[in-house]
Amino acid sequence: MRANTVWKNRDFRWLITGQTVSEFGSAVSNFALPWLMLQMTGSALQMGLGFAVGFVPYLILSLPAGVWADRRDRRRLMMLADAIRMLLIATIPAAYLLGMLTVAQLYLVMAGMSACNAVFDAAYVSCLPNVVEKDQLPAANSALQAGVSASQILGPTLAMGLIGFAGAANTLVIDALSYLVSILSLLAIRSRFSAAADAARPRAGMLRDIAEGLRYVWNHSLIRTISLFTLVGNLGGSASSALILYRLNHDLHASVYASGLAMAGVSAGAMVGSLLAGVLTPRMQAGRMMMISLLAFAIPDYIIAAARHAWVIGFANLLLGVSMVLWNVQSLSLRQSVIPDHMLGRASSSIRMLVWCSIPLGNALGGVAGEWFGTVAVFTATGIMHTIVWIAGWRTPLYHWGRNGTEAAPDESPVPG
Repeated sequence: MRANTVWKNRDFRWLITGQTVSEFGSAVSNFALPWLMLQMTGSALQMGLGFAVGFVPYLILSLPAGVWADRRDRRRLMMLADAIRMLLIATIPAAYLLGMLTVAQLYLVMAGMSACNAVFDAAYVSCLPNVVEKDQLPAANSALQAGVSASQILGPTLAMGLIGFAGAANTLVIDALSYLVSILSLLAIRSRFSAAADAARPRAGMLRDIAEGLRYVWNHSLIRTISLFTLVGNLGGSASSALILYRLNHDLHASVYASGLAMAGVSAGAMVGSLLAGVLTPRMQAGRMMMISLLAFAIPDYIIAAARHAWVIGFANLLLGVSMVLWNVQSLSLRQSVIPDHMLGRASSSIRMLVWCSIPLGNALGGVAGEWFGTVAVFTATGIMHTIVWIAGWRTPLYHWGRNGTEAAPDESPVPG
């Protein structure tokens, strides 16, 4: 099958329908749940703790979830995670109607949702190569990313309207129903979610399986390269993102309205980037597209450092959103193309664990550096950091990787499955 015929694949159509609806429901919850927490507590500290509770279980379970995705039925894992998330989120409007809703329940729901997200994501990223052909992966990932980007734009907009009409707790019913749609769509898919030969591989212990995944990522030069580049990108990007609102409000004295529009540039850019990835993928070598995205990722920092108006930062955020999606679509397609099915869950979870840990570290470093040296110095420094990564990319196998991963000949040490 050709890459541009992915929409003729009925299983992919079911997958993207279910996941787009689910992402839309999650976007509604991601706005309504913190709003509900704020209404119930009036505390910024409680909101911050809520975000931490929603982050830590994901990190703790990421590596074990990768093992389960490689050793168990991925479809059942995804359906189980969806079912538990549906029940968890539904307890909030139910408790609210009964007058029994507490802040402790919100924390428990956030923690449980985070744990289920780790399991679902590990199985989800590993199932796609079994649903579509290898040369369809970039087009499929572009389409899935377009659904995510649209959901992140439309979800909060709908949530704002529903909160005013029905209240924040009742708005969460939308998310519960979206998980039901996801479950039904997974049931409709005929393809196996794991390679038949890999499903019969002998199982080792949990720690040994985790170690094999980490070792695979490190021994594969191409996978190691994109993982390290993503880590550095997230470290610098999270340092910058921690200071954008401060630069808008404190340095440029932008209004709330202007600041909101400037920040929305990232979501708009992500939507443009997902559409652009679908257009460029059949026409450009994937490694070259990734090198372009690395360069484009460095430019917004310099623009923000030099900006004197909020709309300039909005443009920089638009470019940032485009570059992030171009990189994410191609790097994900690369991993799905070259990592064996029996290793994909563990390797992907290892990468996710590595790069996600850099986000809170970058946020903290950005805040401290901004306080000590000012925002202009931080944005300039992160721009230089990203430029160095782009320059380093020319000396790696990344530039030569083609659409099917055949142009690169990475170092890969065999790892037992």
